[in-house]
Amino acid sequence: MRTHVLAVSMGDPAGIGPELVLKVAADSTLAGLARLAIVGGEKVLRQHAAILGVPFELPVVPTEDLTSGKVSGPVVVDVDTPGVEGVELGRPSAAGGQASVAYVERALELVHSGAADALVTGPINKVAFGLAGLPWAGHTDFLKERTRTDAVVMMLVGGGLRVGLVTHHIPISEVPSRLSVEGILSAIRIMAADLERYFGCVKPHIAVAGLNPHASDGGRFGDEEARIIRPAIEAARTEGINCDGPHPPDTLFVPARRERYDAVLAMYHDQGLIPLKMQAFGRAVNVTLGLPIVRTSVDHGTAYDIAGKGVASTDSLVEAIRLAVSIMERLKT
Repeated sequence: MRTHVLAVSMGDPAGIGPELVLKVAADSTLAGLARLAIVGGEKVLRQHAAILGVPFELPVVPTEDLTSGKVSGPVVVDVDTPGVEGVELGRPSAAGGQASVAYVERALELVHSGAADALVTGPINKVAFGLAGLPWAGHTDFLKERTRTDAVVMMLVGGGLRVGLVTHHIPISEVPSRLSVEGILSAIRIMAADLERYFGCVKPHIAVAGLNPHASDGGRFGDEEARIIRPAIEAARTEGINCDGPHPPDTLFVPARRERYDAVLAMYHDQGLIPLKMQAFGRAVNVTLGLPIVRTSVDHGTAYDIAGKGVASTDSLVEAIRLAVSIMERLKT
């Protein structure tokens, strides 16, 4: 197995992202698995290293060194952004939001240019994005736009579950109006394709959740199941995709039942991610399906309350790195 280069964006400079990347860079168990190109601010990383009381020994390298074979261990690709040194630890800011986007944009460039094989993203903060006037709800929307991809699916993996989302970062009041037959069908198609490509699932079996309690109980509690969700499932089945539903959401995630499926498609964010995070929060991985690149991410946010305290767990970031490598190896075969 060749050692892959992963572009790891540092995330929000005021959160735990800098601490996490410093820790994974020092993790000897990852040394033979991947070469980490940490994309962030050198000055910010030095500040965090000083706060944490650890030496900063990472070489800062130009992009060409990543492809020339000169790099054998973790390195920093420096992105200097205005005002970032003055960002207050543990608080969202416009400068922090702008820096977060600059880091992931540079990391994406490394993947597009071939300098890195896959993208792994650290935690960002949506309040900081808003303060910076950025239009994206998060990484998923940003990457969809920047890669000019028509449709993507946000899926989390952990605790024996793979859960994709039809809608993600929108108000729950908007969910019913944002559901459509074509949108659900598109999500099913993307999941089926990438469950096979990324995870080796042969003719993957996808369970599709309903929207309403008891999947509407035959129309007593809403009509979205009959009007939107079931027609999408039937259309997918006519294309040869192995999927069924709509299932009552409150029983779909029961362990004895989920073992029948390779993945679940939920209608909205909390419907799918509450059960998954109950099983595996802090150890799960966010993977974007449908992109022309491989992208994985942590399953958590910036954790401002513990930023700079040295207690942040790297479990999710380590799993994101491992999954990115696993996917790259599978894509080679």
